[in-house]
Amino acid sequence: MFLNIKPFDSLTSVWDFTLNTGKNNVWCLYPNKNAALKSVEDVFGQEPSPYLECTDTKTNEDGTLNFILIDGTWNNSVSIFSRLKDHATSVWGDADFPCISLATGVSAMHKLRPQPSWDRTCTAGAAIGLLSELQLLPEFSSFGFDKQAEALEDTLVILLEALTTRRVRDGQVHHS
Repeated sequence: MFLNIKPFDSLTSVWDFTLNTGKNNVWCLYPNKNAALKSVEDVFGQEPSPYLECTDTKTNEDGTLNFILIDGTWNNSVSIFSRLKDHATSVWGDADFPCISLATGVSAMHKLRPQPSWDRTCTAGAAIGLLSELQLLPEFSSFGFDKQAEALEDTLVILLEALTTRRVRDGQVHHS
């Protein structure tokens, strides 16, 4: 089992990836407000899980689960997702692009990059959330997604500390 999480910042790269992977082999981590929200558990937590079968249409032939994370400002991501749905409709006749949403809650990454609301997170925070939620499912618990999420989070903490140190050094942080 392989996990392929790809951040995208343009419609062309998302669309090319989707066409090469196949609509039924990829999920967009995106809160599609026009469709019933499906969580990681809704999609992958059903017993028995067909997603662990390499021959299932939900994975590539090598058993890879593919996730798209749209990287950019909130307005930019809304635009990319809207155009992605338009492409899906013109090619497949179906605008319901397969999406999943993370469980709601405040992201630890708000310290690194504040978001417009507490239920939104940066792309790296979304990747951590996805790995963490997959790890909670019994059928994925042996894949070590928790270790990957922890490594990514540790890396981001180091980045946050480095950025904070630089801002303090450059006098950009004011103490009250």
